[in-house]
Amino acid sequence: HGNRVVTDTSVGTAIQYDSAGGAYSVYTVDIDNSANSAASYLKFWNVSSGATLGTTDPVLILFAPAGSREPYAFPAGIAFSTAISYAFVTTAGTAGTTAPTNAVSITITAG
Repeated sequence: HGNRVVTDTSVGTAIQYDSAGGAYSVYTVDIDNSANSAASYLKFWNVSSGATLGTTDPVLILFAPAGSREPYAFPAGIAFSTAISYAFVTTAGTAGTTAPTNAVSITITAG
């Protein structure tokens, strides 16, 4: 079903469900956390609904250092067999639920 680029300029703690419109593999993620003085984490779930931030284990967590942009590349792709869903928080692991102070932008390339 071709490549898909997902751009979100205001990622926060509200889980964005099925951002690519179905099952895809993630090949790149670019996180712009330059507006924040604290490190943050982009959490991913392989669900189209029903995840609970702070309770449901993410399938992938990406670190974004404070005040910077962080690119990630996955040449073999990370498969999301149901849907690509995500949220952004300031604490690593499953339990984090606090949003960054300022807006965070991401761009995901999926195929």
